Amino acid sequence: MATQLETLLALRRDAENVAKSALDVAAGACARANEEQTRLIACWQEATHALERERQRWAEAPATAVQAVTRELYRRRLDDEVAGTARRGQEHRSRVIAAAVAAENEARAAYTEAQRAREVAEKVKERADAEEAKRADRRAEDAAADQALATFMRRPRRV
Repeated sequence: MATQLETLLALRRDAENVAKSALDVAAGACARANEEQTRLIACWQEATHALERERQRWAEAPATAVQAVTRELYRRRLDDEVAGTARRGQEHRSRVIAAAVAAENEARAAYTEAQRAREVAEKVKERADAEEAKRADRRAEDAAADQALATFMRRPRRV
């Protein structure tokens, strides 16, 4: 029985190690997704600041129609860049980060369950080992009692 419990405990420890590795991978993916989100926010902020700087530069009226058209085209490109970076950030947050967080939560739950299963197996093995130790003590006590009785019976009797 002890070997079966040792095997079960070894399997539970292996499962816990696999779950821990999966959790580490999921946490790494989540961290990378958050770093990418930070980068996308920085890109959006940079585009927004560039647009604002250009708006301040354009405070005065353009000198020519060509200059007005050029400004308008450039403003539209900057607006599109701001909108595009905001959209990429939102998509990344709603798809990539949400999936990474869900995967990390799932991996954390699996790891917690594997820990609990290992702890249960350890407790069962500890109880079995304690029972086996009690039986061994009882056998030793019985053997000592049998030895004492045998020694007593071998002594010559005085009549």
